Amino acid sequence: MKISFILPAWKSAFLGAAIRSILDQTSPDWELVVVDDCSPEPLEGIVKSFDDPRIRYYRNQENLGGKNLVHQWNHCIKFATGDYIVLAADDDLYKPTFCAECLRLAEKYPQVDLIHTSVEQIDEEGKHLCDDVILPEYTSKYEYLNWWVTGRLFTCIGNFAFRRQALQEMGGFIEFPCAFGSDVATPIALSRNGVANTAEMLFCFRQSNQHLSADSSRYKEKLEAISQLSEWLQALNYEIPDNPKDKDFYAVMTPEYLHRKVVYEYFHLVIKYLPLGKLPEYLKYCRLASMADKGMMTLRWFKHHIWK
Repeated sequence: MKISFILPAWKSAFLGAAIRSILDQTSPDWELVVVDDCSPEPLEGIVKSFDDPRIRYYRNQENLGGKNLVHQWNHCIKFATGDYIVLAADDDLYKPTFCAECLRLAEKYPQVDLIHTSVEQIDEEGKHLCDDVILPEYTSKYEYLNWWVTGRLFTCIGNFAFRRQALQEMGGFIEFPCAFGSDVATPIALSRNGVANTAEMLFCFRQSNQHLSADSSRYKEKLEAISQLSEWLQALNYEIPDNPKDKDFYAVMTPEYLHRKVVYEYFHLVIKYLPLGKLPEYLKYCRLASMADKGMMTLRWFKHHIWK
């Protein structure tokens, strides 16, 4: 069994450290595919400075991620040959036992299509910022969804190992505008047979102003993606579970709860960061919010900015 680390690359600043964290894996059962997305930075030289036959380098003839990031992700995974795919980034890091633990869990829980590790957040200098929660070693799809819906899981894409066949059968990563929410929906879709979780945080997410999530020029797209993700969640139509414990987790999937969550995310991911003059324009893009919701978000904006 083998893991394919697929790394769509654009930035050079932390690329060497990202590659080194994969080379330092205690398990040898991996490959690393770096796909240079027609970057203007000298990525090829960085990749080829590592002499390891498990590393392959490709360069796109044109920039794909700038046009459609999810299309770039799905283009990149075509190069994978492993049983599981990890979508790595050019600035994040993996702890040395990440690969070994994922493969151990894949053998222990052969029915699952998704393996998850919790996240340690670091700054640009690699210093610790905060920790994620640790999930039980096995969670049902209801338990996993509950952890996300109730806001207890840190959301990114690099801390998962996806069964390659299952990911390909569903057409690759799920697309939302600018990939906002794709890192949420894709794991949820692949949690259908449960999720295996590592007992330690084995992935480091680097907080940086270069991340797409920090791009204020795409707030309109982010608001639309929040709306589309909410509609996608409501359309899941999970059957009512037989397990009494799972019924408690299923309770968060009510339309009322999901509506409160989408309004919460409109505000906390976009609205509260806007200047006052932009509020009327951007509130129009909160299309699942009622007039009362928009009024409440406006009051919360004043409380956040004026009445601190």
